[in-house]
Amino acid sequence: MVRGSIFAAAAVVLAMGGMTAACSASQDEGDDGNGELGQSPDEVRETIPGPVAKSTDAEVWAVENAWADTNTANAKKAGIAWGENSGLSWEEKFRKWVSDFTKVDSARNGYGKTVLLHNPQGKAAQGPVLECADFGMFLRLTFSAFYHLPFYMTGWLNGGPMYMGHFGVVDKDGNPISGYPHFKAQYQDFESTWRAGQAWPHDTRLRGVHVGQDDNEKGVKVGTVTLTETDGSGAYFDELFLNKRVGYLQRLLDANFGSVNLADGANMFHIKPEATLPGDALLERFGKTGIGHTLPVMTSIKLPSGKMRVSVASGSMPRREPNWEEENSSASYFKEDVMGGVGQSSDDPPVPYAKLGGGIRRWRTPINVGGRWENDVPTVDRPVYIPDSDLDQISARPEKFSQLLAEDTPEGARDAAIAVINFARQTLHDHPASCSARSKREDAFKDLYKVMNDSFHKDQAAVDKEYRQTEDFVYAELEYSASKTCCWNTTTAKMNDIIQDYANAEKEKNDAAGVCKQPTVFKGSNGGKYDTWKNFAPTAKDWNGQPKYTAADWKEWHEDEPCAQRDTAEDKLGPRGAIAMCH
Repeated sequence: MVRGSIFAAAAVVLAMGGMTAACSASQDEGDDGNGELGQSPDEVRETIPGPVAKSTDAEVWAVENAWADTNTANAKKAGIAWGENSGLSWEEKFRKWVSDFTKVDSARNGYGKTVLLHNPQGKAAQGPVLECADFGMFLRLTFSAFYHLPFYMTGWLNGGPMYMGHFGVVDKDGNPISGYPHFKAQYQDFESTWRAGQAWPHDTRLRGVHVGQDDNEKGVKVGTVTLTETDGSGAYFDELFLNKRVGYLQRLLDANFGSVNLADGANMFHIKPEATLPGDALLERFGKTGIGHTLPVMTSIKLPSGKMRVSVASGSMPRREPNWEEENSSASYFKEDVMGGVGQSSDDPPVPYAKLGGGIRRWRTPINVGGRWENDVPTVDRPVYIPDSDLDQISARPEKFSQLLAEDTPEGARDAAIAVINFARQTLHDHPASCSARSKREDAFKDLYKVMNDSFHKDQAAVDKEYRQTEDFVYAELEYSASKTCCWNTTTAKMNDIIQDYANAEKEKNDAAGVCKQPTVFKGSNGGKYDTWKNFAPTAKDWNGQPKYTAADWKEWHEDEPCAQRDTAEDKLGPRGAIAMCH
């Protein structure tokens, strides 16, 4: 086996339970080490070929989709954060998945906010307790495994590459490397046998796995399970993945890869600041080796003024749940020179920050070229791609971010709040049961009330009159724990059309009577039913007097995530759900 003895030596560290990656809390409490594997050499970094594409018993999951697919049978299916026939590529769906994360109170940190994500089986999971680079890798690995997409990372050891990904741990010929698991042969995958409603299958061995002594998952919820102080990352992975092999691979990535590998052009590529999207990662690099910081992008909104608002979330050392930061504090990271900007490292001899791989980066996409995997820059991203060698354009990015993320004028703050409101509305147009979108909209209205009162001398009633739309009252905020609607993730854009048409019919009737009435809120009522809209749909006519909807256009309520409030007879309005439309 090529370099087998070398790689086996590295594997022994894992077998003994030692984690090679380290973090230093001296830099913003968020730094993570570079792991066992180094970067690719500069001269081959962006051109290094991947391994031969072959299926072996080291495989973690079989590749069934390509990242660029939009019209295949699998691509047309509804998913975690998109409906049927979305027309989106899997890259776009990855960003949709990250954009769909909800900001919730941290269970482990004791302060701040963390992420709430979903798996394809409908389980809601708080973020795992990981270091920062590990959380960044976890996002890409997890989504790839969920939807059987190709994923791999390249590391460098003793003068040559090694690869970890969907195919397991292999050499350049695609052969399993001695000393590492043969995942398909050794570990279980329940994806093809588990059915909704059945008990979740477990892997006792995986539940006992830890990625470090500080990966205590106590209090973290995955579905209906609250993890305990004896549970580590393995227990989290066991609750999240039907394919248990993915959890074992995540452990290996944690041990062997760090921010230095994410800064490697073989794995991620530089992008222009204005192209920043959810799922990208901002990297802080101080030197060629050692500590750094990884900040995955959670939200990115472009404002009418041309400016942007972004937010990031990160793990830390000691390990913690991802901390989802506010936009103002998130913006400050992008402006720092250690994010690939102007200046030099403390290495001997010094190295320009721009050459260290720091700054805003995007994942390369594995494609099969002539029977060999190749981590490529997608065609659609080439207009925003910056080569590793273009140090001038790389180093200019922090200053560019200083302009893009500058403090808003009152008009800018107003427009930013409106942009977030419109973004939440669009989410509700696609998924009308989304309780998180309703709350995000109200958070933005809170910002709008403040800036309009402070700078434009308008009170809340005046703001509501000017900026509220009927749909904001139809999709009033609901209390999650007391509303079964919040568990319903598979509502569709067609259902939104039905709901909006019903609201318009109500308004036309009230206008004809010369009265103003609060519209009916879309929620479970009268025994937890949605008969108001179900019964209305067959009666709606188009402009030609023909039926506008089919019976299949209205979907029945479905428990898409574990729902303790499933038997609620009447959903409860949230604290901001009773705003009056009629003053």
